[in-house]
Amino acid sequence: MTPLVFRATRAWAGQGSTVRNWRERRYRFFVEHCQVRPDETILDVGVGAGGALERFNCTNPIVAVDLDPIPSEWLSQPNVTVGRADATNLPFTDGEFPIVFSNSVIEHIPRKLQSVFAQEIRRVGVRYYVQTPNRWFPIEPHYQLPLFQFLPLRLRRFLNRHFTLGWREKGNWEEINLLSARALRRLFPDADIHRERVFGLTKSLMVVRGESRKGADSVGLTS
Repeated sequence: MTPLVFRATRAWAGQGSTVRNWRERRYRFFVEHCQVRPDETILDVGVGAGGALERFNCTNPIVAVDLDPIPSEWLSQPNVTVGRADATNLPFTDGEFPIVFSNSVIEHIPRKLQSVFAQEIRRVGVRYYVQTPNRWFPIEPHYQLPLFQFLPLRLRRFLNRHFTLGWREKGNWEEINLLSARALRRLFPDADIHRERVFGLTKSLMVVRGESRKGADSVGLTS
């Protein structure tokens, strides 16, 4: 693919109505399954620019943390308090937040630290929601190439050095550590795994510990 094609894909992913609808559906799933009440404070771990939670929520008090938060209108809302924090060493006490939210973050954590990330989410939150792309979905969502995640590391780095792929500019390498449902069950043994499907394939996985654990179900995004 040419850089022009990838730029168009990034624009579609960032601004397209289809992707926005997916994110909004995830948000509503989070509110329902974590039983979010309007007065409860939510900790958003790895907030980025706030496009997954803050863009849809101007009611709940939100503490939004990231190693490097991205300034945006969503993070400037009066209900949002922004701070810097390491997701593997959160500066909060046990059970400090009734709800913890994290969207597409754990796959950016080094594999050897993903268990620490999971422990921190479980430690500081009474209920929590963690979303991540499914390792077995055929298109890798960051580099946007079919089966890219299964290529040898040396080949992936070679392609990145020579081409702009998906969200990653040429030479701007980041190793993405995608997880399967089985891996998430090991990391979050007290939660349910829910599957977000597109055309019958599991695109993303959502880990939820609500007030009462219920059987996992699927969320279809084809309609």
